[in-house]
Amino acid sequence: MSAITEQLEKDLNELRLRHIAKEAAADLAALTPAEREKTVSLLRRWTRAELAERKSVTIQCRIRNAKFQKIQTIDQFNFEHSVYTRKHRSNYVSLFDSIETDDLPSAVFIGLAGLGKTHLARALGYRACQLNLSVLFTNAAEMVNRLEQAKKSSCLDSEFRKYRKPQVLIIDELGYVSMDAPGSNLFFQVISARHDQGLGTIVTTNLAFGKWNQIFANDGVAHVIVDRLASEAEVFFLEGDSYRPVEREHKRSRRRAKAKTRA
Repeated sequence: MSAITEQLEKDLNELRLRHIAKEAAADLAALTPAEREKTVSLLRRWTRAELAERKSVTIQCRIRNAKFQKIQTIDQFNFEHSVYTRKHRSNYVSLFDSIETDDLPSAVFIGLAGLGKTHLARALGYRACQLNLSVLFTNAAEMVNRLEQAKKSSCLDSEFRKYRKPQVLIIDELGYVSMDAPGSNLFFQVISARHDQGLGTIVTTNLAFGKWNQIFANDGVAHVIVDRLASEAEVFFLEGDSYRPVEREHKRSRRRAKAKTRA
């Protein structure tokens, strides 16, 4: 079997058309070389188009299911904003480029509001979706509240699966609301389960690790959560002036440019 026919068989199998692949192989063998080449070329074109369309639909579904609230990409982030963002560019791009099924991204973005933590976290998640990985974006307080409500409703296992299952889980705004002992324990169970499964977990927070005892019920819980996260994650300490005024000015500039173009 020629290389191109082998590739066609691979495409058909990927489309779960294994029976057609077997029939095609037999029928193609009966054709003249010129007929076989032309037929295979047509079949390859059609199967590639179908695979591309299925991939596009799947990726769009991944993005919807991720519940990003807002799409933010790496191309939209201005690493030239300050000396601090420039400092993190290399490590961030390296993490971004390394994302794959066997190398899921884990990161902790630490810094005050307006420094781009959520943008950078979402960009990693969006890239993971483009690579056909399952992603979920959630707010830390919302996640814990949902788990606590599920526990009261005796459906905790089902709710836990929502946060344990995605290949990449992004937990935004950890630290803005403190958690009581039950909430801290639920949060720990999510982090611990994901750590044990080798899944990717991305967290944004306004507090350095040493202050996480202000988030969780006690030092012990804070310590084990930090231990589970920091052992696998790339940690980014973001500093400097707020990124948001610059981002707003860029949006205004784009709007003015569009207005001039329409005029």
